[in-house]
Amino acid sequence: MSAPHKITPSNPRVASLLSDVTKGNIKIPVFQREYVWHDDQIMSLLDSIYRGYPVGSLLLWSTKERLKHERNVGGFVLPETPEDFPVQYVLDGQQRLTTLYGVFNSGDPTDDPELSKRFSVVFVPDKGEFVHSSVADPATSINLRNILDTTKLLPELPRFTIPQQTEIATLTERFKDYEFPVVTIKDRSNQEVCRVFQRINSSGTTLSTLELLAAWTWSEQFDLRTEIQSLLDRLADKNYGTLDEAEVMRCLTAVVNDDIDSDALVDIRPELLVEGMSKLKQAMFAAIDFLDKEIRIKNAVFVPFPIMLVPLVRFFASNLKPDVHQRKGMRRWFWHCAFTQRYKAGTNRLVVDDLEKMKELATGKPVFDSLAATVDHTIFLKTWRINSTMAKAAICLLAQLDPKSFLTGTPIDLSDTLSAYNARQFHHIYPKGYLGSKGIPFHEANVIANICMLTSADNNSISDADPAAYFAVIPDAIRSDVMGRALVPSEDQTGSRVYSDFVKSRASALATMAENLIANG
Repeated sequence: MSAPHKITPSNPRVASLLSDVTKGNIKIPVFQREYVWHDDQIMSLLDSIYRGYPVGSLLLWSTKERLKHERNVGGFVLPETPEDFPVQYVLDGQQRLTTLYGVFNSGDPTDDPELSKRFSVVFVPDKGEFVHSSVADPATSINLRNILDTTKLLPELPRFTIPQQTEIATLTERFKDYEFPVVTIKDRSNQEVCRVFQRINSSGTTLSTLELLAAWTWSEQFDLRTEIQSLLDRLADKNYGTLDEAEVMRCLTAVVNDDIDSDALVDIRPELLVEGMSKLKQAMFAAIDFLDKEIRIKNAVFVPFPIMLVPLVRFFASNLKPDVHQRKGMRRWFWHCAFTQRYKAGTNRLVVDDLEKMKELATGKPVFDSLAATVDHTIFLKTWRINSTMAKAAICLLAQLDPKSFLTGTPIDLSDTLSAYNARQFHHIYPKGYLGSKGIPFHEANVIANICMLTSADNNSISDADPAAYFAVIPDAIRSDVMGRALVPSEDQTGSRVYSDFVKSRASALATMAENLIANG
């Protein structure tokens, strides 16, 4: 009984393999890298075949699936194949195949003359070695492009001595008879081919779903890779440059397929991907605008979980103009995800669940109206690390209160503070140096509940001062306001409270604020 999904090993001779390339039966798809081999790698491959050494295998995909853009091998113009005629696409081994084809066809018309010159390699029979034609004596060497074609080889032989002719004959037989290991996969689904493609790493570069999709969807008007890169560049202009290709692909998958597994995109009709890319651009910038205006996030690094962007994008793909109720629902969802650490375990199922809810919210259903949570104040007693999910959530929380700097009452410029990792505008309310002088270790001093936002100038002025001393400098007219905006409880606004009591009290205030945000948006 034959296997339903065939993987066929074979060992065609080099001449047969190159003949299939010439006929257009083997093609290199656009998702493959450009030719990157150095000259010493070219010579090494030829010498290995000459000596009968193994050189690795080719992995081919035999399919009637027509990729919309195929790159000719090494710049050499190859024939088109008839419709519905199976074509074998190179998934792995294109550098080796391109080298062999280029060397044995270096005199043919080409779109890449410079590369063709590199493929002009000769064999020196007296030395049994391969060198570039530019450094060889043409009288004592023979170009490899002439050895596999008898009509080209025979006129060359008379100029060589008998021993040299014998060496050339050996060379010719070794290349003609060399069996090149080939593994061909066929009758596989697009997703299976995609997964095989992703796992190939013989060249040291993992190949991506995006590259395969780009080949399937390419047209003169649309190149998915260019579209994604253009979007990433525009995101960088909005301080969302930390988002990478994989995260954008998840957003595209959510828009097109209500999922986050981008492998599934290979089964989507190309025209739907093109349409989805158009929706993605609008939805992505609408989601970023929402995070900016509603949550005060000015930089992607402060989104507690980067994947939180995916459900938001899914909402805006369905509804670019949310009403007041829908905006409130998204705010409540954001705070609930942030403070319950909903995505901490990396469970994709929860993200997919939220995609469905966002679709419902986009139609007006009150899917987040019942969200509520008891926030454990001890989460704010965790170590302050500006890149931790809980620290980011706390920063977003404090931004809601339009914070002002302690000493001067100057409004904190969130565009500055939250546009990058500006550590100088985050301050330990009870300074680390002061606490260290009291015998309180760094790990106890450096907790989220001990952090507030200050201007750099006030941060420098306060330095490691006793909180009771610098709190007293705050003008009476602004003390209650600036402290309240930092969620410093009224009983703690003298700075004289024991640190352990202060930090617990402020952690409780932060937790209460978090619960209010979840409940009320």
